Amino acid sequence: MKWSLAYKMKMTASRVMGTVLISALTVLLPVSAHASEELGAAGYGALITLDDAVVRALTNQAEVKRAFSRLSKEKALYKGSLSEFLPKLSAEFFGAASTGEKKTVSYLDAGIEQPLFKGGKILAGKKKQKARVEGEETKLEEAKLDVELGIRILYAEVLLEKESTRIAQGQVRELQTEHERIKRLTDREVLPLYELFGLESMLQRSKHALVKHKETYDYLLGVLIEAVRLTEGEALSLDPITDYPELEGSAEPYLEISRKHDPVYRLWDLKTKEKQFEKRELQADRFPQINLTAKWNRNDDVFVDTSRAMVGAEVKWDIWDFGRLGSKINAKAHEIEETKWEGEIKVREHEKEIRKHFHEGRALRERIRLAETLMRERREIYKNKKTRLIAGKLGAGELIDSFIALEEAKIEKLRAITDYRVLTARLDRLTAFQVVTAGMDDEDTYDYEE
Repeated sequence: MKWSLAYKMKMTASRVMGTVLISALTVLLPVSAHASEELGAAGYGALITLDDAVVRALTNQAEVKRAFSRLSKEKALYKGSLSEFLPKLSAEFFGAASTGEKKTVSYLDAGIEQPLFKGGKILAGKKKQKARVEGEETKLEEAKLDVELGIRILYAEVLLEKESTRIAQGQVRELQTEHERIKRLTDREVLPLYELFGLESMLQRSKHALVKHKETYDYLLGVLIEAVRLTEGEALSLDPITDYPELEGSAEPYLEISRKHDPVYRLWDLKTKEKQFEKRELQADRFPQINLTAKWNRNDDVFVDTSRAMVGAEVKWDIWDFGRLGSKINAKAHEIEETKWEGEIKVREHEKEIRKHFHEGRALRERIRLAETLMRERREIYKNKKTRLIAGKLGAGELIDSFIALEEAKIEKLRAITDYRVLTARLDRLTAFQVVTAGMDDEDTYDYEE
């Protein structure tokens, strides 16, 4: 008797806690995008679309700022390379007190030097630095594409957890109702206790799944909001998870778009070009270095007292170094070939990845159709069993099993759609995300603070 009373009290407390949990999660669950639009800006705040969120993320992500800083550094070095064509002013002065017959000594050497001929070294250095600037511009574009990919994948995961939470809520609500019915029957000893215990296990698993999906949703949405930097009066518009893009008929359109727009093709061409200019700089050392020089020399010491101006040419030529320079040039030539073939490998892997994502996308599209078919089948089975239960021709356990099977089919469809969304986002990344990032300047995507 004592055990029965304690058991009833425990069951009552469990039902109360379950009801409180469901009510709390229902209140905490964010309003869907459709309901948000019905509220309007006055009731909900400004809604930010995914494309707007991507543009915002490009202005504040550390990866973009780092790439922009590297670009600024190379631009500064490029300006420095242009000054190599201009004359150089120099001065050297020495003055000191000394012992001996002359109490002070001094030395001054001042002059101006204008390069006349460097064998093409200065020009090659300028072109090499320009290639580096273009390379960093390409890397900045890659950083933007990677940030956009991260935002779109995170967005797809948020949609998955949002819909999974909604499904888990319905599942808990349904099982809670059934639990109360089975509890009444077991109290009247119409049904054995093991059916109640089995249902309680299902209910607890559903509650755990609900809390897990809700907490994961809150975490992912918080990360997404932080990345996008939404203000207090703004909210992210969440699209229906069933809205997803379709694939082209073949992989060729994606390859053509990628070859026109993806930075990977330009980047390795620029790296090869940079190495070629480095080789040209080395080859310039084979020629004499000629400078036009004007100097003024002033020397005051015990044995010398001169003050003179000089104008002339300064020539420096390393005629023979026993093959040192030739070895460096030969090594640089092999480095150029290595860079060129490394670029070929990267491009081949890039296009292989495009083909792989395309064909995996086609398979995932069929997986979605399979999940939809399975869901229709299990929904019909559930309806049929529910009718038979009402007619008294079926046990409650079989109905619950068919209900759980239907809910699992819904989750499987959501996962298939999410995998498809993530894969198409990766495919769009490999074709350079033409929708959002095309035509955007550095100043549009990075708020640079001097």
